[in-house]
Amino acid sequence: MHVLKSDTSSRTPYTKYRSINGNVSIQDASKDGKYIVIENIHRSREEPIGGWKLKRKIDGKREIVYTFPADFVLKGGKSVKIWAHGQGGVHSPPESLIFEDVESFGVGSSVQTVLYNKNGDCG
Repeated sequence: MHVLKSDTSSRTPYTKYRSINGNVSIQDASKDGKYIVIENIHRSREEPIGGWKLKRKIDGKREIVYTFPADFVLKGGKSVKIWAHGQGGVHSPPESLIFEDVESFGVGSSVQTVLYNKNGDCG
């Protein structure tokens, strides 16, 4: 299983939990909803994360879902920053992607961000 979940709140930018066997994790989630960073902690192994879903739930109501492009591969030791549309990011794969569907990943008093692999599993 190659997954990580991250819970955030208005007091804490993010908390991360690594799955035991996973190489892919949520490294950062901006408090202001501008971007989320996913990293591959393995130094040399590439991870094909095409079709994986990043789900962010705001205050138990609104859910934002980003799906990685089908052919996306995260190289070993690298990260990718997914920017909300219009938040200063530049579409420059594989380092930076733009999520055109939202202008913010959302903010709230209770924010949960979870990364799911192609099989729908999370850590």
